[in-house]
Amino acid sequence: SSNLSKDSGSPPERLLSDTVQLIFLTIVLLVGLPSNFLVLKRILTHYKTTNKDSVKPGFLLLKLNLTISDLMLLFFYAAPKLVWNITYEWKGTDSMCKTYNYLSMASYYLSSNITVCIALERLRTVLGAAKIRARGESTKSIRLLLFFAWFFAFFWSFPQFVVFQTVDVLPDNNEPWFQCSDVWTIHAFRETGTAPSVPTWILRPPMQTAYELAHLLMVFWAPLAALSASYAIIAIRMARYSMESSQ
Repeated sequence: SSNLSKDSGSPPERLLSDTVQLIFLTIVLLVGLPSNFLVLKRILTHYKTTNKDSVKPGFLLLKLNLTISDLMLLFFYAAPKLVWNITYEWKGTDSMCKTYNYLSMASYYLSSNITVCIALERLRTVLGAAKIRARGESTKSIRLLLFFAWFFAFFWSFPQFVVFQTVDVLPDNNEPWFQCSDVWTIHAFRETGTAPSVPTWILRPPMQTAYELAHLLMVFWAPLAALSASYAIIAIRMARYSMESSQ
């Protein structure tokens, strides 16, 4: 969106930052895809051969879902972003623009959610270490955590279908040059008097601020708070256990 400019009448030239991003995404995909597929294969093998009465299957299930979220980030965010960087123009339709942003955002949320699930399960294990669990209880609770992680990841991403659209950056040119951007940038880019493509209340600055704050809260600050609280309690419990054991 920073490259939206119709003053020159021609598409903008590639920036140095775009080239750096292209190289970075290429390295990430070349390293990330085979390594994550290898990890996925090993986790599946261990999960099939692990005693289901132990605690280990639950943690393997969490690692499995975390690996899947990593692969989703590579497939739904990094790979399309790399192609977009190479073409330097959005070659897809408006629906593809919305879907790309929806799936990439859902992948980010899912990765954060599963990281929180791992912390919560570790906390539950520490708090209930002295209890004898019934058969399958640990896996059942983890499956419930994972259900909510997946559900909220895709539920929280629905605004992307409204927020993102395609726009012809060079409407006065003979050949269009499309980009996929958010409605606030598009509204600021278009000339005064142009009819908005979404309800006007969405274009108000408070709505943009609320959207950005909600995104930061759900993908970073809330997971960070949950992780910090969980591991702080774990550390305190482990310290107490260590002191009691030494006595």
